[in-house]
Amino acid sequence: MGRGKGSLSRYALLVQYDGTLFNGWQLQDKGRTIQDEFEKAIAVISRESVRITASGRTDAGVHALGQVIHFDLKDEIPLKKICLSINGILPKELSVRNAYKVGYDFHSRFSAIQREYIYLIYRYPLRTPFMQNKAMWINHPIEADYIREVTSYLVGQKDFASFCKKISKEYGTERKIESIDVIEHDDLIKIRFRANAFLHNMIRIIVGTTIQMYRENRDPVYIKKILDEKDRTAGGFTAPPCGLYLNKVIYNPSLNFYESAF
Repeated sequence: MGRGKGSLSRYALLVQYDGTLFNGWQLQDKGRTIQDEFEKAIAVISRESVRITASGRTDAGVHALGQVIHFDLKDEIPLKKICLSINGILPKELSVRNAYKVGYDFHSRFSAIQREYIYLIYRYPLRTPFMQNKAMWINHPIEADYIREVTSYLVGQKDFASFCKKISKEYGTERKIESIDVIEHDDLIKIRFRANAFLHNMIRIIVGTTIQMYRENRDPVYIKKILDEKDRTAGGFTAPPCGLYLNKVIYNPSLNFYESAF
């Protein structure tokens, strides 16, 4: 398992990162990117020029708890060695959680059937250093039940043109949200989104719109009017990237089906 065209070995990595100090995932002419750091580390341990593919590109300031990447190597490397060696090279903001020997038909992006993101809101009158760059801070109350009711109207197959920054002509603006869960713990609210795919800035705009609706004392059902407008100007502000985490990518078969380092 894992050998493909030209006898290449395909590997998948489960990775995590704090996106605060990076200009996002994708390689750029200027600025520090997460993709570049991983590619440089893999090149050092493999002595091969490697181009990696991620399950999805995260923007500047966005974090990942369960990003998945894949790449091909000419020579096989033990999975535990891949994890330990790459972690020894990467800057402290990035890490590998596990490595898998996958089939050549596995693709970190196109094989994914669902993606799960979480958004963290810290609500308290005063700021805390422990949430800096890790959650959106609002200094006024907001009820979890309100967020729960607003977002309930967004579950299902819908046109999210009012909640995206860029409209993709190729893929359109319809997406299917499988579930949105709102979990409350002391001063933290965690909103968990699961869908087949998301539009650019979709989650951040949904969160910002919900908070803006609460501030304006809107009825939760008002979100349906915004949805029906199919116009970005009908929505609210875009919540900051620091509260957004790529939490999990779901595959069938799951990554646990493959040989793994741990």
